Amino acid sequence: MIPGWTLESQKGKGSFALERKLVLVGSAAGCDLRLADLAPRELQILSLPDKVVLEAQGKGVKLDGHALKPGVPQDAPEGGALTLSDGSTWELRKARRSAGAVEPVLQAVELLVESPDPSQCLPRLLEFSAIHLAADEGVLLEGGDPENVIASWPQDLGGTYSRSAVRAAFERGVAVLWAESGEGDAPLDGPSLTRSQIRSILCATLRLPDETVPLGCLYLHRKGTAAAFTEEDRTAFQRLVGMLALVFGSARRRAEEHAALEAFRSAEKGGGILAFSDSMLQTLVQARKFAPASVPVLILGETGTGKERMARQIHESSRRNGPFIAINCAAIPASLMEAELFGHEKGSFTGASADRDGLFDAAKGGTLFLDEVGELAPHLQAALLRALQEKTIRRVGSTHERPVDVRIVAATHRDLEQMVRTGTFRQDLLFRLNVATIAIAPLRDRPADILPLARVFAQKASAEFGVPFSGLSRSAEKALMRHGWPGNVRELENCLQRSILEAGGDRIQSEHMGLKEGESPMGTLAEVREVAERRATESAMARAGGNLTQAAGILGIDRKVLRDLLRRLGMYEASAED
Repeated sequence: MIPGWTLESQKGKGSFALERKLVLVGSAAGCDLRLADLAPRELQILSLPDKVVLEAQGKGVKLDGHALKPGVPQDAPEGGALTLSDGSTWELRKARRSAGAVEPVLQAVELLVESPDPSQCLPRLLEFSAIHLAADEGVLLEGGDPENVIASWPQDLGGTYSRSAVRAAFERGVAVLWAESGEGDAPLDGPSLTRSQIRSILCATLRLPDETVPLGCLYLHRKGTAAAFTEEDRTAFQRLVGMLALVFGSARRRAEEHAALEAFRSAEKGGGILAFSDSMLQTLVQARKFAPASVPVLILGETGTGKERMARQIHESSRRNGPFIAINCAAIPASLMEAELFGHEKGSFTGASADRDGLFDAAKGGTLFLDEVGELAPHLQAALLRALQEKTIRRVGSTHERPVDVRIVAATHRDLEQMVRTGTFRQDLLFRLNVATIAIAPLRDRPADILPLARVFAQKASAEFGVPFSGLSRSAEKALMRHGWPGNVRELENCLQRSILEAGGDRIQSEHMGLKEGESPMGTLAEVREVAERRATESAMARAGGNLTQAAGILGIDRKVLRDLLRRLGMYEASAED
């Protein structure tokens, strides 16, 4: 229990902790401090943070040698000598928290900083908070669900806690204090709390800066004869939870950046695709299933989604000992494309001064990647269909068929089925190409890939340009998540290359990215509301010169509501109390 006021006996009778805010001294059975030779109800003691208030209930009680008048409250500072009617003398002392009380916090910070996965440390944070604030019991809830308990303290706790207090903490966004006495935000009521002998509650969400969804909620309560939580405890709890959230966020970003560095090193070695979202991971699983067979593969996806990387990964998983040859079907004129693909005989056309192999020959035993296959001219579609069906090719100007051992992987951003309906793409060729089809979702539809890929690209650009990567700021992360990415992964990589150069070794900020404001959606309703609240609050506080009462008047809200708003926005420390 957090130490408060105590009565220290000057005649060796020990000490008595004033655990309750209001303590009754006397000989009656209902008294908190019972001494046989006192009156049944001799003295009431009210404990406040900076003093104690005494109210004698009868004659014979003295403070520093002066008799107290019955029924008249009298302030008693620390060190005051209280003499009772039995002649015993007690000194009022405010117990000090030992230096060891900070040890749990240091352990929590050390655990978060050193853990490879800070999320696994959340249950330990409950334990540290409970010890630091001398709670009898507590629970940790994950996310924003008041029913989702993932840890309890002590571990054998049956899960008794106030769901109403948890919901209040989620709604307010600041630490909630409920007490049996009615102090704090609300009095305790309800039969379940009464049966559990819960006297006071502290509850706060564990929320990272600029994130609308909390990591979870820390809940603590005291029971039985334990002293109730105070406003001082609430302040300490709010600061503790806020500090742990900051350390957690920093540790998580550091772990993510370390994972990105490892992913970058792995990608450099293997040349494969990096995937973090469930949809992209499932796409890779599908690609691995298709890779061992030599059937043609059709890769669908918008420009910049990584279709050629996917083709290379399929090649590495099936024909890595052979060559990988890639050609963009939209980049070569149709008049030259047939010779480019199949080769030509000497004299077959003007300029054909010698026999020449085509890309099918160059890709023998390996993979031929036909990017933007939807751009092939009709006569080339027919020639490609024959090569797929017969596994033979004929050079331009030749009459002889030549067998080829080539795996075809084709890709397009166009809707080939629609092209079949309009007569611009052969249906039989589409049937041959899409024996195995892989669809790569655009980056905007897999947001879980954005930040990890951004860190990988930043690490890659850092190594390429020789400029240190010091991490992504929260503003940069929010800008990345809000952008629409019409250019997909390619645009993201270009963005991070620019950002590394602009930042020059500092932490990347949103202004380093060059993302146009008009290309970014406004964000979630909660984010828009928070921005508006922050701007209005900053303006009101500036106009009021930091005076909370005046600022609340400008905003048209209660001073207490403003104080809670400042706490939620992380502005309370900087505000000036009036």
